Amino acid sequence: MRYLLFLFIALFTEYACMAQASTATSFTIGIIVPDATSGYTAQESQRLESKLTQIINHSNEAVVGYNNDIVIYPVIDVIDSSVVSGGMQNIAVMTLEISLYIKQLGNNVVYNTITKKVKGSGDNSAQAKANAFGQLNVTDNSFAEFIRDAKMKILAYYNNNCQSLINTAMNMSAKQNYAPAIGMLQSIPFGTRCYNEAITKATEVYGKYQSGICSKVVSKAKGEIAVNNFDSAMATLQEIDPASNCYPEVDKLIAQISAKVAKQEKREEDREQRRLDAIKEIAKAYYSPKVKNTSYSRVRRS
Repeated sequence: MRYLLFLFIALFTEYACMAQASTATSFTIGIIVPDATSGYTAQESQRLESKLTQIINHSNEAVVGYNNDIVIYPVIDVIDSSVVSGGMQNIAVMTLEISLYIKQLGNNVVYNTITKKVKGSGDNSAQAKANAFGQLNVTDNSFAEFIRDAKMKILAYYNNNCQSLINTAMNMSAKQNYAPAIGMLQSIPFGTRCYNEAITKATEVYGKYQSGICSKVVSKAKGEIAVNNFDSAMATLQEIDPASNCYPEVDKLIAQISAKVAKQEKREEDREQRRLDAIKEIAKAYYSPKVKNTSYSRVRRS
């Protein structure tokens, strides 16, 4: 539930930002880079992701965004790897062939690819590979052309299939498959002729999603309140959109939690005060005999 709520917020955050952006830079592309499961170190992955981000942003054709259905990812081949003896320490040298692909995950279609050969060096193979990634020239015009061509193909695909995609998403919604429906509608990029309709439909589907989970969320929150798990209950209730049809009940529960928390805090304050008073009484009782037996006459010093 939290993921879908975040997805929807991200969708409209992106929409609001793009409404103010120029058409040239409103197209979004996600980034996928190999990680430890593919045998890459964090340093290598971070360097490669940084380069891909720079390539996308420098193209003036797209930006890195939430639309993860359209992604750019690398395929890397090691052409040559060697160790060169020199001075106090050997140097690892590596030549890589890096192919970049722009692909739509939903239909598994690759829209464009480009290949570059780079060479790097370092104290070990990991450093040499990361150094080679750093040699990618983000200002190379061929990268901008690569992204521009893919963008035109993607926009053409969506313009030709807009209504079909929206119909498919709404059929999913009718079967209460809200997450994939929103995912499909959200994948329709800004700049296509049905983008505004997709946003409207996504709002409609999200409303149905919220209505569907209302009773479950309220029931769960009531259970948490019953056992005084107020923080958990509040977090559960925050999953409900204020525009949802069950929000009046949610609002009452939030007020109920606030009142219970206030009473609980008051009880804790009272208990703490009673504890302090008891400590004072014990101390008073302990010192009373000593006070009564205290002589106020001057003590003669020898």
